[in-house]
Amino acid sequence: MELARTMSPTAVAILLLLALVVDYMSIGPNSLRDRIAFVMAVPAIREGFDGSPADQATVTAAGGLIQSLLDSTGGAYIAGASVNAILGVIIGLLWIYTIGCMLPVKMGKKLGRFATLTWPQSPLYRLNTKMWLVAIILGMMSDLPGGLIGDITRSLVSIVTSFVAPIPGLLFGAA
Repeated sequence: MELARTMSPTAVAILLLLALVVDYMSIGPNSLRDRIAFVMAVPAIREGFDGSPADQATVTAAGGLIQSLLDSTGGAYIAGASVNAILGVIIGLLWIYTIGCMLPVKMGKKLGRFATLTWPQSPLYRLNTKMWLVAIILGMMSDLPGGLIGDITRSLVSIVTSFVAPIPGLLFGAA
């Protein structure tokens, strides 16, 4: 299924550059910096790379790794598992982990340790590689999960995209 684009290629590039600058220059307090960079990065990566050769190569490589793990089980019953379903579940679980990282730590009283998950803080003038790895994976593969989790992940990306899509036009007049 082809993604309905809401940003121009220029807007995608600007948004991705803004996310990199926010993270690299440590703009804002640590509690917000990673969240802001992530919220700008995922839609930019999603719109910029969905269906691209990089997206296809990433999905193929991940599927190949899962298939090789299933094949290594020999004739075990689990070897018949669907690679696409497993890949979708992994992406869905990564989204759940990410939501825990994005929640305010104050929510820990109500949600327990889930709300205290965080990406490791990066020092000044360094990118948070763990956050960027998650953003790239989720940006490229958010369309893979199925069921309720898949519907939620696609909805989250659509909602975030609608919030950040106007930013390049507002800041730089480039839409």
